[in-house]
Parts: sequence; structure tokens; C-alpha cells
Amino acid sequence: MTTAHDVAKQLAQLSDAGLWLGIAPKLHIGDARLAAAAVTPIAFRADVVDSVRADLVREGYFQLPPQDWGIDVAKLAAGVAALDAAGFPPVFLFMYDEAWLMFARLRGLLQAVLGEQYRMQPAFWAWHVNGKREGAGWSPHRDMGHKSLLPDRSPKSLTVWLPLTEATPQNGCMYVVPADREVYYGTAREQESPITLQDVRALPSAAGGVLGWTQALFHWGGRARAPVTTPRSSISVEFQRGDQPPIYEPQFDPAATLDIMTRLRLIMRQALQYQHMYPLPAEMRTVAEALAFKSGPAQAFVDSMRTP
Repeated sequence: MTTAHDVAKQLAQLSDAGLWLGIAPKLHIGDARLAAAAVTPIAFRADVVDSVRADLVREGYFQLPPQDWGIDVAKLAAGVAALDAAGFPPVFLFMYDEAWLMFARLRGLLQAVLGEQYRMQPAFWAWHVNGKREGAGWSPHRDMGHKSLLPDRSPKSLTVWLPLTEATPQNGCMYVVPADREVYYGTAREQESPITLQDVRALPSAAGGVLGWTQALFHWGGRARAPVTTPRSSISVEFQRGDQPPIYEPQFDPAATLDIMTRLRLIMRQALQYQHMYPLPAEMRTVAEALAFKSGPAQAFVDSMRTP
């Protein structure tokens, strides 16, 4: 039986930056220099921004080449591999500053798409598609469906996906059915849309590229060819317009620097949500439940560490 002491001990270990920096020593947690870098968004030309907005309305997605992130993306990819080797789900990459920094630096582009007051949702994930334990990306789906669109088919909410290694058809790149190739895209009949295989579009990308799609777009991650020479590692975060009711809560300022305990709480909630695909060890699951739902034997301990 798991006791309050057992849970408290593991929670103390998981909230210790030393654990995570020991796994990925080339990454950072609570680094002031990186936090300052997040204040400066990547500058996108006006024609690029216009093209992104038009692509989202017409085809439901956009794709951009690798950006100058101000960090070494390869070190983040190595962090995913290190977490996988240590037995942690890849979503724990969000313990590190660099994962959040990449999305924070897209602020200018996302404001142009979602409005000045757009918000970051507590909805994110990371992947390490290596042809073994994780042999494919997620199966075909729509993140939210037609209710995530405004009447002109521009997005109320948006998923942004960043490849940390090269994404190819061989290692499981993203695939989409462009919105303008769907009969019922953006309608209540979207699940009835016939899919023509020739309309399916592969979206290979170099490491550090940017993909984004409306949450009505039909998409999936491909299955990797085994053995995989270069695993497909990637991260994504969901965002929404600030003038729309919250889809998930709590929501955050996209430029905010989240402390380590807030990161852990959010990660644990995500890990619980997807444990049918990424099973958690029993002890970690108990900690996750205490953190995410404020219940269980570690109630008092969790409360004492709660971020105001």
C-alpha cells in the first residue's frame, strides 16, 4: 500500500531540478537568461504572416521552415531520448525551459492568427517515435472539431507542432487531409467526410520547423519504419483566442515563466490523461493523481507545495 510518506518522498524527488538536470545536463530549468530570451519574439515578415492566415482558412494548416530559436534544438531532441532511456514519458521534456521557450518565441505570429490576447492552454505533449515502444504518432483524429472554428473558418484554437529532429515519411512525419479537400470540413457532419487517399498530404520537416493546424483538421502521425535511423522527436502545445470561453483551464500567458512545481503539476495531469497510451508506474500515478486532482494520501503535502 502506498502511504502518504511514500508519495511525499517521490513528489519531492520529482520536483527537484537536480533529477531532471541529471538526465539532460545540457538543458536548463529556471535559467534567467533563457527567460529573458523569451521576451523577444521571432520576427516574421508581413507576407509570411498573411500566408499563414490564408493557409489556415483555405487548407486548415500552415508550415514554416526552421527558425532561429536562440537555442540548440538538437539538445532538446537529445533530452527526449534521455528521458525515454530513463523510463519517463517524453512529455516530461516540458520540465525544461527550452521546451516552453520555443513556443513563447512564436508570440508575434500567434497574436496575428489568434488575436493580441491569445492564451496558452494546459494541453501539450512530446513524442519520441523510435519504431520500438512508440512506433507511430497518434492515430487519425481532429483535436476539437468544427466548434473550434469561427464562421469564416479561421481558428478559435490552434495546435502548434515543432519537430526536434527531421520528420520524414520513414520516421513518422505528420499527415493531413487539407481542409479544402474535405466535403464537410468545419461542419457538424465532419465525421462523414469521405477521404480520398490521393488527397492525403505528408508534411516532412527539417528539425526546428513549424507546423500549425486548426483543431478541426483531420491529421495523424505516421508509422515509423523499423529500425529507425533517426527517431522522430517533437513537441506540441495548444493555444486559443482570448475572446473565446476557455476550452481548458487553467490558461496561461504564453510568455509566462512557469515554476518547476507548476510544470510538474501540468505534466502529471497530461500524463494521466494519456496513460492508456503511456502507462505510468503505480507510484508515479498516485503522485500524479495527488498533483492533478488534489486528492489521495499526499493531500497536505501537495497543498504545502502548491504554487499560488
